[in-house]
Amino acid sequence: MKTVKEPGEQPARKKRSSASNASTESAPGGLRAQGVRTRNAIVDVARQVLLEGGSLEFSLREVAARAGISISNLQYYFPTRLAVLRAVIEPQIDAYLSELRIAFDSSAPPSETLDALAERSLREAKDAESTALWWHFVSFAVIDPECSRLLDEWYETLTHEIAKLIRAAYPQYTPTDCLHRATLLIAMADGMNFQLGAGRRKRNYTRGLDAKFRAAAECILRADLSAEQ
Repeated sequence: MKTVKEPGEQPARKKRSSASNASTESAPGGLRAQGVRTRNAIVDVARQVLLEGGSLEFSLREVAARAGISISNLQYYFPTRLAVLRAVIEPQIDAYLSELRIAFDSSAPPSETLDALAERSLREAKDAESTALWWHFVSFAVIDPECSRLLDEWYETLTHEIAKLIRAAYPQYTPTDCLHRATLLIAMADGMNFQLGAGRRKRNYTRGLDAKFRAAAECILRADLSAEQ
């Protein structure tokens, strides 16, 4: 069992010198250095709980027990199960969206950026841990309205960012057309992610699949969809 030191110090109520505050406060919300370490340790424990037990075992009680702290101390950092779940999943989503925005703002041609995103999707589909975390979160979204809203927000942002890249690469497409193509690309990547990652399907027919994935993505980008609009 991984034990997390209980937060012996709550954020100080009394005044302290500015020099002392500068050296001890290092995170949003007024958490001091020990609080930041405790919070990060809780997130590490929660990540393992989610990977090992999925949504069935992921609860405040289980995370607190595995962390070696009381539920009340856990709730000091994460008031709800969704707050813990979000702390585990959100960094991965934010990293992807941040990379997407950096790519969009770079001087690289949009078509090259889209190719790079396809390559990243393939890499992530083969990362069993990353894939498992994502699909565990999706399983929560099926039954939890808050998780469902959060998932919608992430997909909305991702779809619009990719649609911007498509519009930059293919200015003749309408905004709606670009959104449709972005949605199809994301759906195809999710399918690969599920089959190669969460599904653990390691069969011979997957050989050469990477090239066909890229070719299929290219078809979605270049296909004439005017008849469907």
